Amino acid sequence: MNGFAKQLYLTVLFTVLVLIVEGCSSSQRTQEDIRARASIAFDELKAEEAGEKNTSYFNEDKQRRYSDLVEVEKNKSLHVKQGKRPGWINKESELYPFSMYLTGVGYGSDRQSAENNARSEIAKIFYSNIYSSISTFQKYLQTTSESKEKVTERFDVEKINRVSTQKVLSGVRIAQVFNQTKPDNVFYALAVLERKQSAMILKYKIQELDIEIRRLIHNAEKEEDKLLKIKILKEAIQQYILREAYDAEFRIVNKYGKGLSSDTGFNEIKNRLTAILHRDFLIFLSVKGDRAAEIHESLTEGLNRQGFSISENFNRARVLARGNVEIRPIEFGTQDWKYVRWRVYFDLIDQKGGVIFGSVSKTGREGHISLSLAEDRAVLKVKKILTSNISDDMTKYIFSQKVK
Repeated sequence: MNGFAKQLYLTVLFTVLVLIVEGCSSSQRTQEDIRARASIAFDELKAEEAGEKNTSYFNEDKQRRYSDLVEVEKNKSLHVKQGKRPGWINKESELYPFSMYLTGVGYGSDRQSAENNARSEIAKIFYSNIYSSISTFQKYLQTTSESKEKVTERFDVEKINRVSTQKVLSGVRIAQVFNQTKPDNVFYALAVLERKQSAMILKYKIQELDIEIRRLIHNAEKEEDKLLKIKILKEAIQQYILREAYDAEFRIVNKYGKGLSSDTGFNEIKNRLTAILHRDFLIFLSVKGDRAAEIHESLTEGLNRQGFSISENFNRARVLARGNVEIRPIEFGTQDWKYVRWRVYFDLIDQKGGVIFGSVSKTGREGHISLSLAEDRAVLKVKKILTSNISDDMTKYIFSQKVK
């Protein structure tokens, strides 16, 4: 072998070795990036549960690590492949098998759109399963928290969905991108989520919530104040719903599709709360004025439907709901149509401390072909308003009590 050939041979050999080393190094760095990113998410989760809210964003060391990883993810310039259509577009990826990864495929006219759509495909899996998992609990919350509280409860479900998914979805990354140039220019992206690391994070969160739920139930058992007891059990139910949202995610990332069983069931907490509302938390109604007996009976039925109990014994009741109803004929409109004006004044009083925590003061006008029919219409209106307003004020007062 002459000198030139020998030099050429050594050059080629050196180049091949460099490429091999760089390839191994790149693969190692990618795996390290994934592990570090998951580690940061796990550290943030632990800090948040310890009451150190957002500490990772104010800790310079963690912020620098986070920024470095974001920069690596942004600048590693994942190669966009062209040519032969990859198999992962229509079937399971060989590099990211179903047993180890959740995957999502997205496409779009540009790379960014394709990557965003790929991430969204994974997110959809979690969102749909969470809504399905907690729908039963949501129905119960809405039956115990009517009217204005319904809006709050629906918002809480959105919050549960957002809170429960933000940790696990932070581990989603784009693994491959393909650009199809013919017949149309289309980008395809493959998003992946590692099952094992996600399961570890979710398992930790579920276990922490199980501990918190048991603590709340224990505190409720010791609490003598019925209002605070109800508030604590309500909080336990909300924590249980969040726990079930995390468990729904755990079943997704667990390749066997199994969740983590809980020592405390939803029905156990619900039955404790229902028993207090129906048996222990009593309301005494005092209605005076026009059609008082009829309105008293209607209020009793309406509040019972909302889960409250009415007591005939003033001394046993925790809350006094007292008020007056006035219905008077008025001159209004034509002679063929009769009108009445109605007024209601009600106070809600916590008999334990004598605090007036709610009041209803309404007035209105109703008409019909006769005064008696106009009065009947006014009574129906009064019944509806009183039941709704008293129930709302009672619910807000009960669940606004501070948990010890």
